[in-house]
Amino acid sequence: MTITEFEEKYYLHDSTIDKIEYDAENKTLKLEIDFCFWMQIWYEHGKPENGLIAVTFENVSFYEYEDYDPSKLFSDYTPEILQTEIENDMLILYTFKFVRYEPGEDLYPIMRIKAENVTVEEI
Repeated sequence: MTITEFEEKYYLHDSTIDKIEYDAENKTLKLEIDFCFWMQIWYEHGKPENGLIAVTFENVSFYEYEDYDPSKLFSDYTPEILQTEIENDMLILYTFKFVRYEPGEDLYPIMRIKAENVTVEEI
């Protein structure tokens, strides 16, 4: 599916990113997401409410994640997805990093992805 179709079909609010694998040479980006199935319009009651999905972006022409430090990103937290949008054929994921209970300490890094194709697989 296209990146726009992905953004329209998968509501990512409150889901968390557990793992990022970016391969610049092969132009692929894989996100492992702890996904909120229950928030989808296509959710079937009685099925698992949450679960892991692998979202693979293929032929990635642009990828960046603000404040991303691969040595620290997932050692002490998993970023929560607040919202997504499409801008100039690019998927933008607004994420949240809880730092501590002090005003102004939390972080809101933004991930931007431009890719030709997206596949989603339950894992």
